Amino acid sequence: MFQHIGITIHTQDDIETFYKGVLGLEEVRRFQVDPDLSERLFGIRRQVSVAVLSRDDFRVELFLSDERQHGVYNHIGIAVPDPQAAMKKAEMHGFEVTCIERESKNDLLFIRDHSGNTFEIKGS
Repeated sequence: MFQHIGITIHTQDDIETFYKGVLGLEEVRRFQVDPDLSERLFGIRRQVSVAVLSRDDFRVELFLSDERQHGVYNHIGIAVPDPQAAMKKAEMHGFEVTCIERESKNDLLFIRDHSGNTFEIKGS
């Protein structure tokens, strides 16, 4: 069904510490989108660097840009082998972690990268 998602990040460091270190994704490739193509596709006329990372059938394109969005409900659900270990690793690297304990259901676990992208973490 879904082949990939593309999101904006603001720091190169998030690729190593958050996407690789916390979420366990592996880098597949990097490329540049030139200003003309960027404007035609996204309405933003500037060159942008993109890193493609994946794990299993999940692939994400990380667009490195200083463009920021605020106050959105967007989030990405991702399954990891050990959600509690991912949460601890995220906290160790200074990422925002939210855990809402629930009695009758699994806890709600969310991690936010330094660019404000939000991930709901579930067990695989």
